[in-house]
Amino acid sequence: MTNCLVAPKISFRVRHFAMWLIMVAIVLAAIEGGAAAVYWLVVIPRAASLVWAPDLALARKVWSEAPAVTDTELVWPADPIAPPRDRSGAKYNADFPEPGRACVSAYGDSFVWGEDVPPAEGWIEQLSRLLRCRVANYGVSAYGTDQAYLRFRKTTSDEAPVVMLGIFPENLMRNVNQYRGLLGMGLEPSSVKGRYVLDAAGSLQWIARPPLGPQDVVTLLRRPADLLTHEYFLPDSRDGPVTPSLLHTVSLVRLALVPRIRTAAVGRPLWADFFADDHPSGALPLTIALVDAFAQDARQRHKRALVVILPSCSSFRGRSAHGEFEYATLVSALTARSIDVIDGGTALIATLGARSYFTLYAQPATCVGHFGRDGGAMMAEIVAAALIERGLVRP
Repeated sequence: MTNCLVAPKISFRVRHFAMWLIMVAIVLAAIEGGAAAVYWLVVIPRAASLVWAPDLALARKVWSEAPAVTDTELVWPADPIAPPRDRSGAKYNADFPEPGRACVSAYGDSFVWGEDVPPAEGWIEQLSRLLRCRVANYGVSAYGTDQAYLRFRKTTSDEAPVVMLGIFPENLMRNVNQYRGLLGMGLEPSSVKGRYVLDAAGSLQWIARPPLGPQDVVTLLRRPADLLTHEYFLPDSRDGPVTPSLLHTVSLVRLALVPRIRTAAVGRPLWADFFADDHPSGALPLTIALVDAFAQDARQRHKRALVVILPSCSSFRGRSAHGEFEYATLVSALTARSIDVIDGGTALIATLGARSYFTLYAQPATCVGHFGRDGGAMMAEIVAAALIERGLVRP
């Protein structure tokens, strides 16, 4: 009689426990399904640079077909005088096509070069027309401040008495990076570069690009720390991209812990924290040292240096949310060192008036990309006025 009563109780408990296990499994499956949807529909389209899942087969193919890197310092462009550049290495300027006798030269990244607009409508080319003299544009897409400085040092034929260094705020991240692939750019060999570090005395020290061949691609992608001894954005490090987990839920949790994600969530640019003096990357003091070296080299070559901050739409969004531009610490530090600076963001706000800052960019509907024609015209007018006011060029 007793056994008959115990068996149903045990059976009921087992069924009850099994039911709860099934319910928990359904809930976990639903969470994982939702996480998978967020991962593939939101994260990958919008923040793929924060995920490290390189295609090894594609990378092997790219590396096997890529030309050898001939300039191990600048690395790219592969041919510095190939069109659309002229024989001096500057961007071809239809209004002043002959190299030589430039009144100003400019170094920096794609914000200096003038991406997203026709070649003659970049802000440097518009500045050239305003000044009625050649402004030699030595900008190169994806450069950091370090490469812009190196390009200036290597361009000994630059005859301009005034030299500008354009700084897009994201450059601070590039300055502590050795492999652009870890920032979401190409996986090819030309994405690997050297970088500067600060030694114990605070002086710039050059860390050369590691010698790499096609046989190194697997090591580079799977164990980048073995080859890139001074790379800040190593996978799964504090600020590096996240290696996907088997469970999308775990991947999302790990992504949520990346400081750049949390920074963007409060309306600041992804790179905003790198402008803190105590950021573990040391990006701010390193960039200050690079700009200071640029200005000193300019003086030694009997040139006047002018730094121009070139903000993206993210910088304006951050200012709207927090009251100041994320790069304010850099401007203050350079000004304290008596380095001439144009704060492009502040100057553009004063010029815009009631107009939206969206109108500055090539895709105003979404406020992405580089300066559009109108934004470039505004930037050119600001810089032209500053050059004249500071006595750097004749009116």
